Amino acid sequence: MNWTSRWIAAAPLALMLAGSGLQAQEAEFGAHGGFQIPMGDLGTTLDHSLGYVVGAHLGVYYGDGHELRPRVDYQTYNGHYDSTGHRTDVSAWSFGADYVYYTEQRKKGLYLTMGLAYNFWNVTGGSSQNGLGLAAGAGYRLDQRWSFEGRFTTGQFRSDNGQANALQAVALFHF
Repeated sequence: MNWTSRWIAAAPLALMLAGSGLQAQEAEFGAHGGFQIPMGDLGTTLDHSLGYVVGAHLGVYYGDGHELRPRVDYQTYNGHYDSTGHRTDVSAWSFGADYVYYTEQRKKGLYLTMGLAYNFWNVTGGSSQNGLGLAAGAGYRLDQRWSFEGRFTTGQFRSDNGQANALQAVALFHF
């Protein structure tokens, strides 16, 4: 992904935060975890083995349905043995932030999310490439403590045939 496309991807989030003049009303810590299904090059590398994601986040609510959610994630996939008997394990640390918009304009119900992250990949038996990742999805906040979210993530995990696409299903607990 070149710098131009990175700026285009970041522009909506930057404009919303810089131009809105919103002041944070409240912040809450949380933890999240779930499953992820690798797709594309990542899926091929791992023979489409199910992966896991765990992490922590800080939801900073600005009112009228707007929230910024900085987060840290750890992703891991069960290793896969290829035809030669070599095992490939893939994992990543991810540091990023999501913009969350609650459609009911309060912290409840359906919400949409999009985010940017920087991923630090570790691929055994091959070269790994760190870089920018994108995420987009939707979720539902049941109450003050629980949310469930589905999202699509993408990034680059290897320099050759290394697009890291995945579908995630995540449960979020808010403290």
